[in-house]
Amino acid sequence: MPRTGWKDAFAMHRAERRGLLALLLLMAAFGVWVAVQRNRPPDPELVAAAEARLAAWMAEQQAADSAMRNGPTVGTGSDSLFAFDPNRATAEEWWRLGLSARQVSGVLSYIAHGGRFEHREDLARLRTLRPEQVTRLLPYVELPDRREGGGAPRSRRPWEADSTRRWARAERPAAPERRPLELNGCDSAALVALPGVGPSFARGILRYREQLGGYHSLDQLAEVYVLQDKPEALVHLRQLLWVDTALVRQVPMNSGSVEQLAAHPYLRWKLAKALVAYRRQHGPFRTLNDLRGCALVDEGMLRTFAPYFSVK
Repeated sequence: MPRTGWKDAFAMHRAERRGLLALLLLMAAFGVWVAVQRNRPPDPELVAAAEARLAAWMAEQQAADSAMRNGPTVGTGSDSLFAFDPNRATAEEWWRLGLSARQVSGVLSYIAHGGRFEHREDLARLRTLRPEQVTRLLPYVELPDRREGGGAPRSRRPWEADSTRRWARAERPAAPERRPLELNGCDSAALVALPGVGPSFARGILRYREQLGGYHSLDQLAEVYVLQDKPEALVHLRQLLWVDTALVRQVPMNSGSVEQLAAHPYLRWKLAKALVAYRRQHGPFRTLNDLRGCALVDEGMLRTFAPYFSVK
């Protein structure tokens, strides 16, 4: 294999060289434009307008600071008081009422964060006000007084108490007696209507019922995927359900194909192939106990899937 020199790493054909040259020219033009823009003097009109806006803003800030420093003090006479709504009062109105700049800021912050005055006495909740200030301002607050005991006056209540009415135990409607639901014949709506059974549980229970061909025992609910590791839900379902074993669908063991037998959750592919092979070699099964002749079938397995297969 020939050695590759360092010059070969930069070897380019004509089109690549043209593209690289165009890119370098574009970068150079962009650099020149940036340099020109940086050295370009600002527009005098724009600078003057910005300075005017800045001067106006500074004047407004100085006026506001001066008003807050020179605002009325706490010792203002009663002639400066007037009727006011503390929920709508502006900063200027609070100053006229004799509050300091710090107190005005605290009141407005309380209102801005959702605070609200429902009654005249609610003004005392403001920690920024001293007790003597609250006493001086209360007569001028345009809010209703708080009634002792709270609530609306008795004459304004929209209902009337009936002291003669007494509920007797016999008058109370008795709760309807709930009957257990049959599991093999119910639909999804009936399951979801049960207390504590949601759509997820109902879908899982019905899907596994279709795979099995029906439940022959409530113990099989523990095999449902969504109910595994949920012993409390299983105990609850036992109180709400019952099974009719006559509705269990059986698969013919002597005529079923490997695919039909393997579709059942208790057989699957490996065991279905072994049973069909045993049937072909020894003839049809006469009883379910004949299935034990297959090496893969034991006593426990036979009891598990016996309700779902027939030898007729």
